Amino acid sequence: MALSLNRLSMPVQRCVLRKGSRVFALLGKATPFGLAPFNRHDIGINWALTAEFGCLRLERLSGDEELTGARLFLPTAACYDYGVGGSGASLEVAKAVFGLLSFELEELINVLRQGNVPMLGFSHTDLRCSVSTCVIPGYWPHLVISNLASCGNVVSLETFMRIMVSSLPQGRLAVRFPGLQPLLTRTKEMGDTVFNASTSSRSSLPSPPPADMRLPRPQDFQGTGGASAPGARSGFPFATPRRHPAPLRT
Repeated sequence: MALSLNRLSMPVQRCVLRKGSRVFALLGKATPFGLAPFNRHDIGINWALTAEFGCLRLERLSGDEELTGARLFLPTAACYDYGVGGSGASLEVAKAVFGLLSFELEELINVLRQGNVPMLGFSHTDLRCSVSTCVIPGYWPHLVISNLASCGNVVSLETFMRIMVSSLPQGRLAVRFPGLQPLLTRTKEMGDTVFNASTSSRSSLPSPPPADMRLPRPQDFQGTGGASAPGARSGFPFATPRRHPAPLRT
């Protein structure tokens, strides 16, 4: 019998959970100082940072989520690969968590590359996405789109996928790069699923997190491309909170 969160005896982090047909990752407990291990005393009280289809969300977990035995491995300074390992790990589980497998993302980036960008990025500290202004937790996969950090050169995996999905009709990528047709088709299907789920979940949004869960101050991001962009949301440290499994906000 699978172990549920409300029966944990030890804190967990970077693990894969299952609730019904939904499979997603628990990265940890979101705090004003970053991620911390999640334990059963946090259920229904503290915000959990989850990942599904490459999208990060804050959620209130109910406690009946089951641990699958699979765990995440994330990029390092020596290797940009990511995925899941351990018992219960499979390619389908990795796709449910990250959306694109590491070699698929690398293949897509290689096709789009002009010069030496875009490229896969790595950071052991939190970064700010230059497009959506969301916070990218340390070690989470992201992209670098410019050599000039002062111009804003970091894009989150979720934002990149949003741009790709919205650009498929105009960019004619499937025509220009026939070899990427299967990957682009799955990207489009994944985007449709994500957007449809997001639209149906508007009424299920919970109340905002407390004030101490707001984004860190701009000076906390010095050296990472850091000050908040004009018009940036005052919102949450990682992403929009949801109780519903929909992984994208509208």
